[in-house]
Amino acid sequence: MGARDAIRRAACLAGPLAAALAWAVILAAWWLNRSWFVYTEDAFSDLGGPGSCCPGLYNYGLMAVAVLIAVFSLCVLSVESSKLGVLGAGYFVLAAVFLALIGVFPAGTRHHVCVSTWFFVQADIALAMLAARVYRERRGLFWALALLAAVLAWPVAGLVEQVAGWPSAAVLETYGIVIIDAVSLAVFAHYWGLVRTRRYTS
Repeated sequence: MGARDAIRRAACLAGPLAAALAWAVILAAWWLNRSWFVYTEDAFSDLGGPGSCCPGLYNYGLMAVAVLIAVFSLCVLSVESSKLGVLGAGYFVLAAVFLALIGVFPAGTRHHVCVSTWFFVQADIALAMLAARVYRERRGLFWALALLAAVLAWPVAGLVEQVAGWPSAAVLETYGIVIIDAVSLAVFAHYWGLVRTRRYTS
């Protein structure tokens, strides 16, 4: 295995590492702010706001996650040549930028809601494109479900809001993160297989 292949493998592994680090940051910040943080009333972003005991943990933690997402996107770009796949990886880089901006504009600042919303929008667009690209090649129920999960994430969230309402922003964010993690890990499995066996798309 050459140096380029080793770099590709390391870049691909940044995908699941980003998901793990995101939850580690959220849970650690939640634990440290457990005296006031209420899951069914607050937003995860409050853990990085002025009322938090340690806003840097949450905000800088999200920036670190953003870097890992961008690195994973480079893994996809390094082996992908289809327009849809390249575009999806590009949108994932944009999602990483908006995730980092959540740390720059934490809860209580002017642009926080905008950058938070656009992170989820960009991530879902990116994953829908990548899942569609893989489905076009591999077909099967698994990839059809992955594609549907990414495409329907926002409509389902809106439907739940209209019918019953989300208990809190944190519950809604959990839903969004779980969808992103699930589809991201599926996409990772595909590209990890390509990198591990050096079967790059043409």
